[in-house]
Amino acid sequence: MDRETQFRIFTGILVGAFLILFLRLFQLQIIEGPKYSLLAEENAAKVIPIFAPRGIIFDRNGKVIVANRAVFAVYILPSSLPKDQNRAQGVVNRLAGVVNVSSVAIWQKINKNRFRPFEPVLIKDRLAPEMVARLSEMRQRQEGMVVRYRPVRFYPYGKLAAHVLGYVGEIEPAELNRLHERGFKMGDFIGKAGVEKNYDAVLRGVDGGQKFEVDVRGNPVRMVSSSDPVPGNDLYLTLDIELQKAAEEAFDGLNGAGVILNPKTGEILAMLSRPVFDPQIFAEPIDAATWREVNRVRFPFMNRALSAYPPGSTFKLITLSAVLQEKLVNPREMFHCPGYFRLGQRVAKCWRTFGHGMLSPLEALVWSCDVAFYEMGLRAGVDLMAKYAGYYGLGEKTGIDLPGEKEGLMPTEKWKRDYLHQPWFKGDTINVGIGQGYVQVTPLQLAQAYAAIAVGKRYRPFVVSKVVSRRGRELFKNEIKMVFSLPLSRDNQLKIKDALWNVVKRATGVAAYVPGLPAGGKTGTAENPGLPHAWFVCFAPVDDPEIVVVSFVEHGQHGDQGAARIAGKILQWYKEHRLTKKYPEEPRKQQYILHGTYPEPYFPKPVTTP
Repeated sequence: MDRETQFRIFTGILVGAFLILFLRLFQLQIIEGPKYSLLAEENAAKVIPIFAPRGIIFDRNGKVIVANRAVFAVYILPSSLPKDQNRAQGVVNRLAGVVNVSSVAIWQKINKNRFRPFEPVLIKDRLAPEMVARLSEMRQRQEGMVVRYRPVRFYPYGKLAAHVLGYVGEIEPAELNRLHERGFKMGDFIGKAGVEKNYDAVLRGVDGGQKFEVDVRGNPVRMVSSSDPVPGNDLYLTLDIELQKAAEEAFDGLNGAGVILNPKTGEILAMLSRPVFDPQIFAEPIDAATWREVNRVRFPFMNRALSAYPPGSTFKLITLSAVLQEKLVNPREMFHCPGYFRLGQRVAKCWRTFGHGMLSPLEALVWSCDVAFYEMGLRAGVDLMAKYAGYYGLGEKTGIDLPGEKEGLMPTEKWKRDYLHQPWFKGDTINVGIGQGYVQVTPLQLAQAYAAIAVGKRYRPFVVSKVVSRRGRELFKNEIKMVFSLPLSRDNQLKIKDALWNVVKRATGVAAYVPGLPAGGKTGTAENPGLPHAWFVCFAPVDDPEIVVVSFVEHGQHGDQGAARIAGKILQWYKEHRLTKKYPEEPRKQQYILHGTYPEPYFPKPVTTP
């Protein structure tokens, strides 16, 4: 190889090397310049956060039901810990000795945040005053430690409406990975259930902070900038917290669910689920012992008001609506109930062993006669019953602004073929006619269904009335939304309302009778392994309804017992504290003759029914 060729090769290598260096510099300074500039700035500065308080939650009457309390908390800034492992361990050990948190637990918290070294890691919330004093003394020589105020959630009514309000908790690693791009960081608290979760973006404010220039040891030199936190927006709910308290007291010692709503608007006035939890315990990181205690009862976080169960005889409203409106029965037609119903080789029994005798369709609803509804169910067929169930909102989500709502299930012949790969039988049909078999509804859906028969229309239920900024500006208002007009004739609607009124006046729902507050309702018993579930659904006053009440008692046996008595207690409280119009102590005049063989004493003894 001659000298000229060697020179050309050398020149090419030299030019290539300079070209590579130039492209690398261009990448670092031009393309990735902002990124490295930010890293350099973060290395030379640290931000001490000032957490924004969440919005306040009020009930419909302006009572504060969720607020904030300011407490002290201690944080570790991983980027400011000593680089020497022994010195860092000394910092952690001294902190552990003051706040009564093991050094192992502190390191676990720090390591969870190892990829975000500039974000503060919450070590302990709700510091006792003596801890704050000791940490203040240590702060000058405790590298990487910061003590700040932190707003925490406060629930002045304790467990009341816990499943509606929900709770907040520290963000988990999986949630952080999903939400980090939206500005969330380790140690943040977010809504985990109820309106705290559904309206988290509205309730949470914008954190402020102080940015300090630091030296090579991470010690602050001067404050570079400061920003004040912006509090979250306030929520006004449709709940009446005093009515909520009365409802929960009526359920004392029982598991189940309750729903109270305004049938003319869809506003949820009260909603409860038992067993219940205390949302206050989640205002700070929860330890294992507390978590075990919370879960000692069965599914305490499940909102049973939004969960699905067999409706039992409360479903007979649907069956009767279908056969009356489609003229498959005559209101004056008489059914004979000997206590059983033969369908081929099957003998389906009525709840009343010796039968009800001769009953009209409306009187069959009054006394919840299974035999009459077996026959009416067969005349309607499952698909027609499913169609009317859809009119009433069963088998579909109501659209309430709460998480975790179930759809329930209204079976059809096609559903059974597609999902169970089995044919539909007449035995399935008679089961559906009395609300058993595959039918599943939620307490909220039943409340909406009985609200529909009460006023002729179905409204979307909601719990948040409006959102208001801290300056008092209304940002959002939940509009009353009518979603369906019930396709029943006025005559049939009034006939059914009369029958439901007679349920409470003289038949299976007498335990819910309140003088001066005429109510229409229906009992129900849902077959279940072990003891059956008990239902009672009612609306009052009958002719100008203001509320619908659903009481559902898990393993409560019969609806005319515990469930109806619960509703009666709620109606009594409502009459004494909220009723807008006085009604006579004697019942209103009956508009339709129901035609039954039973005598009509004004207030007979309760009977045991489905």
